[in-house]
Amino acid sequence: MNLYILWWTAALTTGIVGSLHCVGMCGPLAMALPVGRLPRSQRGLAIALYHTSRVTAYAGLGLLMGTVGQGLLLAGLQRPVSIAAGLFLLLWTLVNRGKLPGLSMSPATRWVVQPMTRFLHSPTLSAFAGLGFLNGLLPCGFVYVALTGAITTENAVTGAVYMALFGLGTVPALLTVRFLPNLFPGALRRRFTLFMPVITVAVALLLLVRGVYKPTVIDETGREIPVCHGVRLDDKK
Repeated sequence: MNLYILWWTAALTTGIVGSLHCVGMCGPLAMALPVGRLPRSQRGLAIALYHTSRVTAYAGLGLLMGTVGQGLLLAGLQRPVSIAAGLFLLLWTLVNRGKLPGLSMSPATRWVVQPMTRFLHSPTLSAFAGLGFLNGLLPCGFVYVALTGAITTENAVTGAVYMALFGLGTVPALLTVRFLPNLFPGALRRRFTLFMPVITVAVALLLLVRGVYKPTVIDETGREIPVCHGVRLDDKK
Protein backbone atom coordinates (compact mmCIF):
# COMPACT_ATOMS: atom_id res chain seq x y z
CA MET A 1 0.00 0.00 0.00
CA ASN A 2 1.22 3.51 -0.83
CA LEU A 3 2.64 5.11 2.32
CA TYR A 4 0.66 8.29 1.71
CA ILE A 5 -2.63 6.38 1.50
CA LEU A 6 -1.74 4.62 4.74
CA TRP A 7 -0.88 7.97 6.33
CA TRP A 8 -4.16 9.64 5.28
CA THR A 9 -6.08 6.57 6.45
CA ALA A 10 -4.36 6.83 9.83
CA ALA A 11 -5.42 10.49 10.13
CA LEU A 12 -9.04 9.71 9.28
CA THR A 13 -9.14 6.66 11.55
CA THR A 14 -7.66 8.64 14.43
CA GLY A 15 -10.48 11.13 14.00
CA ILE A 16 -13.19 8.46 13.81
CA VAL A 17 -12.01 6.60 16.91
CA GLY A 18 -11.07 9.80 18.69
CA SER A 19 -14.59 11.14 18.07
CA LEU A 20 -15.85 8.64 20.65
CA HIS A 21 -13.57 10.42 23.09
CA CYS A 22 -14.94 13.70 21.72
CA VAL A 23 -18.52 12.54 22.36
CA GLY A 24 -17.72 12.49 26.06
CA MET A 25 -15.76 15.74 26.00
CA CYS A 26 -17.36 17.78 23.18
CA GLY A 27 -20.71 15.98 23.06
CA PRO A 28 -22.25 18.15 25.81
CA LEU A 29 -21.16 21.21 23.84
CA ALA A 30 -22.77 19.83 20.68
CA MET A 31 -25.97 19.25 22.64
CA ALA A 32 -25.79 22.76 24.13
CA LEU A 33 -25.60 24.54 20.76
CA PRO A 34 -28.52 27.00 20.66
CA VAL A 35 -29.87 25.55 17.42
CA GLY A 36 -33.46 25.76 18.62
CA ARG A 37 -33.21 29.54 18.99
CA LEU A 38 -32.52 29.98 15.29
CA PRO A 39 -35.15 30.18 12.56
CA ARG A 40 -35.83 26.68 11.27
CA SER A 41 -34.46 27.61 7.85
CA GLN A 42 -31.02 28.42 9.35
CA ARG A 43 -30.54 25.43 11.63
CA GLY A 44 -28.91 23.09 9.13
CA LEU A 45 -26.58 25.86 7.93
CA ALA A 46 -25.63 26.70 11.53
CA ILE A 47 -24.59 23.13 12.28
CA ALA A 48 -22.68 22.94 9.00
CA LEU A 49 -20.87 26.19 9.86
CA TYR A 50 -20.00 24.85 13.31
CA HIS A 51 -18.35 21.68 12.01
CA THR A 52 -16.74 23.38 8.99
CA SER A 53 -15.14 25.97 11.28
CA ARG A 54 -14.00 23.24 13.68
CA VAL A 55 -12.34 21.28 10.87
CA THR A 56 -10.82 24.53 9.59
CA ALA A 57 -9.25 25.12 13.01
CA TYR A 58 -7.73 21.63 12.90
CA ALA A 59 -6.43 22.30 9.39
CA GLY A 60 -4.87 25.57 10.59
CA LEU A 61 -3.06 23.72 13.37
CA GLY A 62 -1.92 21.18 10.78
CA LEU A 63 -0.66 24.03 8.58
CA LEU A 64 1.56 25.20 11.43
CA MET A 65 2.78 21.70 12.25
CA GLY A 66 3.42 20.94 8.58
CA THR A 67 5.48 24.11 8.27
CA VAL A 68 7.57 23.01 11.24
CA GLY A 69 7.85 19.57 9.64
CA GLN A 70 9.08 21.11 6.39
CA GLY A 71 11.77 22.96 8.31
CA LEU A 72 12.80 19.70 9.96
CA LEU A 73 12.93 18.01 6.55
CA LEU A 74 15.15 20.73 5.10
CA ALA A 75 17.39 20.48 8.16
CA GLY A 76 17.62 16.70 7.71
CA LEU A 77 15.92 16.09 11.06
CA GLN A 78 12.50 14.81 10.06
CA ARG A 79 13.42 11.13 10.24
CA PRO A 80 14.85 11.26 13.80
CA VAL A 81 11.93 13.48 14.88
CA SER A 82 9.48 10.93 13.45
CA ILE A 83 11.20 8.17 15.43
CA ALA A 84 11.23 10.32 18.58
CA ALA A 85 7.52 11.15 18.11
CA GLY A 86 6.66 7.46 17.74
CA LEU A 87 8.61 6.56 20.87
CA PHE A 88 6.95 9.43 22.74
CA LEU A 89 3.45 8.19 21.86
CA LEU A 90 4.34 4.64 22.90
CA LEU A 91 5.76 5.87 26.22
CA TRP A 92 2.79 8.17 26.77
CA THR A 93 0.37 5.30 26.17
CA LEU A 94 2.21 3.03 28.60
CA VAL A 95 2.54 5.67 31.34
CA ASN A 96 -1.10 6.74 31.08
CA ARG A 97 -2.35 3.17 30.55
CA GLY A 98 -4.03 4.19 27.32
CA LYS A 99 -6.02 7.01 28.92
CA LEU A 100 -5.97 10.32 27.14
CA PRO A 101 -6.50 13.57 29.05
CA GLY A 102 -9.80 15.36 28.74
CA LEU A 103 -10.65 19.02 28.93
CA SER A 104 -9.86 20.79 32.18
CA MET A 105 -10.33 24.46 32.98
CA SER A 106 -6.97 26.17 33.27
CA PRO A 107 -5.48 29.55 32.37
CA ALA A 108 -4.37 27.97 29.09
CA THR A 109 -7.95 27.05 28.12
CA ARG A 110 -9.88 29.91 29.72
CA TRP A 111 -9.13 32.24 26.81
CA VAL A 112 -10.94 29.77 24.54
CA VAL A 113 -13.78 28.75 26.86
CA GLN A 114 -14.85 32.25 27.89
CA PRO A 115 -15.67 33.51 24.37
CA MET A 116 -17.34 30.15 23.65
CA THR A 117 -19.67 30.81 26.59
CA ARG A 118 -20.59 34.18 25.09
CA PHE A 119 -21.22 32.60 21.68
CA LEU A 120 -23.54 30.03 23.26
CA HIS A 121 -25.77 32.88 24.38
CA SER A 122 -25.72 34.48 20.92
CA PRO A 123 -27.84 32.48 18.46
CA THR A 124 -26.40 33.80 15.19
CA LEU A 125 -24.71 32.07 12.28
CA SER A 126 -21.43 33.88 13.01
CA ALA A 127 -21.61 32.65 16.61
CA PHE A 128 -21.88 29.06 15.41
CA ALA A 129 -18.85 29.58 13.18
CA GLY A 130 -16.92 31.05 16.12
CA LEU A 131 -17.95 28.20 18.41
CA GLY A 132 -16.73 25.61 15.94
CA PHE A 133 -13.39 27.32 15.39
CA LEU A 134 -12.72 27.74 19.11
CA ASN A 135 -13.82 24.16 19.77
CA GLY A 136 -11.09 23.05 17.36
CA LEU A 137 -8.52 24.85 19.53
CA LEU A 138 -9.52 23.16 22.78
CA PRO A 139 -6.80 20.89 24.23
CA CYS A 140 -7.62 17.23 23.64
CA GLY A 141 -5.58 14.04 23.90
CA PHE A 142 -6.47 12.83 20.42
CA VAL A 143 -5.70 16.24 18.92
CA TYR A 144 -2.22 15.85 20.43
CA VAL A 145 -1.91 12.43 18.80
CA ALA A 146 -2.98 13.85 15.43
CA LEU A 147 -0.62 16.84 15.73
CA THR A 148 2.24 14.46 16.44
CA GLY A 149 1.51 12.83 13.10
CA ALA A 150 1.09 16.17 11.32
CA ILE A 151 4.51 17.48 12.37
CA THR A 152 6.16 14.60 10.52
CA THR A 153 4.50 15.52 7.22
CA GLU A 154 6.72 17.14 4.64
CA ASN A 155 5.10 20.56 4.16
CA ALA A 156 2.34 22.91 5.29
CA VAL A 157 -0.22 21.60 2.79
CA THR A 158 0.14 17.94 3.78
CA GLY A 159 0.05 18.95 7.44
CA ALA A 160 -3.21 20.82 6.85
CA VAL A 161 -4.68 17.88 4.89
CA TYR A 162 -3.68 15.45 7.64
CA MET A 163 -5.44 17.47 10.34
CA ALA A 164 -8.45 18.21 8.12
CA LEU A 165 -8.93 14.45 7.60
CA PHE A 166 -8.65 13.98 11.36
CA GLY A 167 -11.33 16.64 11.86
CA LEU A 168 -13.63 15.12 9.23
CA GLY A 169 -13.33 11.79 11.02
CA THR A 170 -14.83 13.33 14.15
CA VAL A 171 -17.91 14.76 12.41
CA PRO A 172 -20.15 11.64 12.12
CA ALA A 173 -20.14 10.81 15.84
CA LEU A 174 -20.74 14.42 16.87
CA LEU A 175 -23.63 14.72 14.42
CA THR A 176 -25.05 11.46 15.73
CA VAL A 177 -24.86 12.53 19.37
CA ARG A 178 -26.66 15.72 18.38
CA PHE A 179 -29.57 14.08 16.54
CA LEU A 180 -29.59 10.53 17.99
CA PRO A 181 -28.10 10.83 21.50
CA ASN A 182 -29.47 7.45 22.63
CA LEU A 183 -27.07 5.68 20.25
CA PHE A 184 -24.10 6.67 22.47
CA PRO A 185 -24.96 5.73 26.05
CA GLY A 186 -22.19 5.97 28.63
CA ALA A 187 -21.62 2.20 28.76
CA LEU A 188 -21.04 2.05 25.00
CA ARG A 189 -18.61 4.98 25.10
CA ARG A 190 -16.62 3.23 27.82
CA ARG A 191 -16.33 0.12 25.66
CA PHE A 192 -15.08 2.12 22.69
CA THR A 193 -12.41 3.76 24.82
CA LEU A 194 -10.62 0.39 24.69
CA PHE A 195 -9.75 1.17 21.06
CA MET A 196 -8.13 4.50 21.90
CA PRO A 197 -4.75 3.13 23.05
CA VAL A 198 -4.80 0.75 20.06
CA ILE A 199 -5.07 3.67 17.63
CA THR A 200 -2.44 5.65 19.53
CA VAL A 201 -0.01 2.72 19.34
CA ALA A 202 -0.83 2.24 15.63
CA VAL A 203 0.02 5.89 14.91
CA ALA A 204 3.20 5.52 16.98
CA LEU A 205 4.26 2.49 14.93
CA LEU A 206 3.54 4.35 11.67
CA LEU A 207 5.75 7.20 12.88
CA LEU A 208 8.52 4.74 13.68
CA VAL A 209 8.18 3.11 10.24
CA ARG A 210 8.16 6.53 8.58
CA GLY A 211 11.37 7.40 10.38
CA VAL A 212 13.18 4.10 9.83
CA TYR A 213 11.97 3.17 6.34
CA LYS A 214 14.15 4.55 3.56
CA PRO A 215 12.51 3.85 0.18
CA THR A 216 14.50 3.54 -3.03
CA VAL A 217 13.60 3.24 -6.70
CA ILE A 218 15.53 1.50 -9.46
CA ASP A 219 16.33 3.45 -12.62
CA GLU A 220 16.63 1.96 -16.11
CA THR A 221 20.27 1.04 -15.51
CA GLY A 222 19.49 -0.89 -12.34
CA ARG A 223 20.98 1.80 -10.12
CA GLU A 224 19.23 2.49 -6.80
CA ILE A 225 18.01 6.06 -6.38
CA PRO A 226 17.20 7.09 -2.79
CA VAL A 227 13.81 8.65 -2.19
CA CYS A 228 13.22 11.17 0.57
CA HIS A 229 9.50 11.27 1.46
CA GLY A 230 8.44 10.75 -2.13
CA VAL A 231 11.10 13.02 -3.74
CA ARG A 232 13.80 11.41 -5.87
CA LEU A 233 17.08 12.89 -4.73
CA ASP A 234 18.52 12.90 -8.25
CA ASP A 235 15.63 15.18 -9.32
CA LYS A 236 17.20 17.95 -7.26
CA LYS A 237 20.22 18.16 -9.56
